[in-house]
Amino acid sequence: MSEGLLKSDALPDGDPRGAGTGEGTGPGDRLTEAHLAEQHAYWAHRLDGLPVLRLPTDRPRPTAPGTARAVAGFRVPAEIVEQADALASRVGGTLFTVLLSASQVLFSRYGRQQDIPLATMATGRLPGRPDGRFANAVVLRSAVRADAAFMRLAEQNVQLVEEAMANADLPFADSVNTSTPSGTDRGSPPAPVLVVLRDAGAAETPQPFDLTIDCRPTGTGELAGALVYDPELFEAATVQRMARHLTVLLAAAVRDPVTPVGDLPLLGEEERHALLGEWAVNQVDLPVWPCVHELVGERARSQPDAVAVVAGAGSTTYGQLDTAANRLAHLLVSGGTRRGGVVAVCLPRGPELVTALLAVLRAGCAYLPLDPGYPAERLGFMLADADASVCVTQRGLVGKLREATDAGFVVLDELERELAAQPAVPPDLAVSGRDAAYVIYTSGSTGRPKGTVVEHRSITRLLCEADYIPLRPDDVVAQGADASFDAATFEIWAPLAAGARMVVVDKDTMLDPVALTKALTRYRISTLVLTTALFNQVAAARPDAFATLRHLLFGGEAVNPDRVAQVLAAGPPGRLIHSYGPTETTTFATWHLVERVDGHRTVPIGRPVVNTTVHVLDERLNPVPTGVVGELFIGGPGVARGYLARPGLTAERFLPDVFGTGRGDRLYRTGDLVRWSPQGTLEYVGRVDRQIKVRGFRIEPNEIELVLQQHPEVEAAVVIARDDGEHKRLVGYVRPGPGHRPEPAALRDFVGNRLPEFMVPAAVVLLDDFPLTPSGKVDRAALPAPERVADTEDHVAPRTDDERVLAAIWADVLDLDRVGVTDNFYELGGDSILGIKVVAKARAAGVPISAKALFRLQTIAALSDEAAADTAPVD
Repeated sequence: MSEGLLKSDALPDGDPRGAGTGEGTGPGDRLTEAHLAEQHAYWAHRLDGLPVLRLPTDRPRPTAPGTARAVAGFRVPAEIVEQADALASRVGGTLFTVLLSASQVLFSRYGRQQDIPLATMATGRLPGRPDGRFANAVVLRSAVRADAAFMRLAEQNVQLVEEAMANADLPFADSVNTSTPSGTDRGSPPAPVLVVLRDAGAAETPQPFDLTIDCRPTGTGELAGALVYDPELFEAATVQRMARHLTVLLAAAVRDPVTPVGDLPLLGEEERHALLGEWAVNQVDLPVWPCVHELVGERARSQPDAVAVVAGAGSTTYGQLDTAANRLAHLLVSGGTRRGGVVAVCLPRGPELVTALLAVLRAGCAYLPLDPGYPAERLGFMLADADASVCVTQRGLVGKLREATDAGFVVLDELERELAAQPAVPPDLAVSGRDAAYVIYTSGSTGRPKGTVVEHRSITRLLCEADYIPLRPDDVVAQGADASFDAATFEIWAPLAAGARMVVVDKDTMLDPVALTKALTRYRISTLVLTTALFNQVAAARPDAFATLRHLLFGGEAVNPDRVAQVLAAGPPGRLIHSYGPTETTTFATWHLVERVDGHRTVPIGRPVVNTTVHVLDERLNPVPTGVVGELFIGGPGVARGYLARPGLTAERFLPDVFGTGRGDRLYRTGDLVRWSPQGTLEYVGRVDRQIKVRGFRIEPNEIELVLQQHPEVEAAVVIARDDGEHKRLVGYVRPGPGHRPEPAALRDFVGNRLPEFMVPAAVVLLDDFPLTPSGKVDRAALPAPERVADTEDHVAPRTDDERVLAAIWADVLDLDRVGVTDNFYELGGDSILGIKVVAKARAAGVPISAKALFRLQTIAALSDEAAADTAPVD
């Protein structure tokens, strides 16, 4: 705010600024201290917990606010002004009341908030001077409810304005300082938008606000409007759109004032066409929707001797893959599987896994991929919930699986003779594009994982006419994701449908930038998919690691633009693609070709991939304007069938497509908050709920909290993701039961025995009580950072130069004061992503350790001993 307004400088008698709203009061009687005390109490009550008004700014707020202002003009037609005057008379107010109401609705819709504080100008009295007046800003704070009629809001504002004018003698600075605004941004004004309606000859109002809506009548019956704005926060085009939205909204509101304010239109025809058509829809008509196994079968018939899968030193041709899958499919069918059933597959990544997945599809069933590393309890839940008829696996995993299920098993390495006796041609089964292809489980907000059922046509839509990544038969695609992670859908089926080659890259190599770079070169890999977390760490260690690639896709969580800039500067791949897509929309829903990084904006997630539609909607499913945050809804054949055996949750998240043209079209409600950029690309903003992404994995904290609360010594638990720079880690907070003090390590083990590794908190903190908000809810923002303290009682100091180097690196990466050589990296809060940092720093310091060794050995002493053994002379 400007110093002049904060001081509320006195105005000479007759200054026209005192009538800025047209609703000011006269100077009245002498102002007393008692009057000021009453007004102080009024504003303390009115402004208690004043919220931040969320504006659609284009740039972050500068540390020191500037004084420069720019102007965008607009006109309100005389017909609309006449109707607004008539409405004002009906509610007992003035034209200003209607203008204020329209402005409140506009910013409520922009910010997805009900509590709206705007400012206007009033005439205040000076103490001790009966005729002394000054121009004073007052805050008009209203609750804007989406289902309330516009007329009701205008009626509510009549009294609001009258009360504010009657209490306008307390200087603005004193009124806004009566309470502490909640969540105020650095340097943000308490009410950043000023609304004024002034007489035609009145002087211009002060402009210390982010935005000023300044209107005055004209001789033709129109309103001449000016949106005065801070050019350090807003682009001119943004404010011009804002002016159009205000006039469209005002016109609709006064024509039909009983319309709920949440349904009043904001968009003009041109913007609506762009948002719902040009930007939102990417449709390519396909004559047929083939099944996934049919696409692979076509390649096997046309190029049977071409290499399909490479794993280590071995390879499998398309012909070999096709024949093996056909034989396993016949075995499954003869064993009793039926079209539409679910068959679990629990195998390590490699040719056998791909063969099994293809065989399940040929048998007319949906595959349920199971990670062999998951705890038996988790595997058991998925097998039972999916009602899997059988599980395809290998001998070494049967023991663990028998702990989890009573289902039957097809043990591949025990059935070699039986498989060899089966027909080499596909089973004669009719399978359509609407049949289920797979079921993948993700974390559930109720504490129960949910299985997403994806149909063949959803995968086909990902592969056919793919504009985001046009694969060719000479492409080589790295397969680095576990089959239970939906990135594997692309990594496996995209190359096989294109006649390209799939190369299995083991987890240790994926997590080691040096080893990954060598693998990319050795196998001549052209296409790689990485989670954003892994991309960030590889880029930090080896920004030129991707220079040999034709395509690099990364996504899954918020990206660090600095890392993207490093890759672009060091030698980018042919196509650097930022991708986005929930499991429920089959791997990828949007994509953006990254060619540059804008320092003021995030890296976009782009536009829809082929045969996909995307809509950014508000809570009432209305499209939001360009630059305004809304929830992302995704449509098209990529949308999954729903959640297995969860009809209520399916109905909640998969809605009828109100913009679609086909019968039964649906939209998936992602829960992700995004906005359209002026260039027509989507930008990710955040979540509407508590769902988080850690290392690319989608996690519902509620599920972890419920597991922690199952521990007999735990009374309550809260789990959050804490940001440590660009790294994110899970932290659990536990309130022990009376008389108990569980060990944090034991609680982590308790979770690890029930949930996948990526859902185990890196740290668990014991608290006697959780911090609470004024409303009595857990204040997650106030939860303390966990203390990172290594074991002091059993501390073993480094003994060699290499150990001292590693100890210093671990302490730096894990933010610890010191690390002993017997301390466990993962128990100290490390994970696979932080391990990449450790390996890179160690190699830079001349201590060549690998990510594989760190994962296997986990202590500095063990790493040192192995290094010493490797370098010892051989007799």
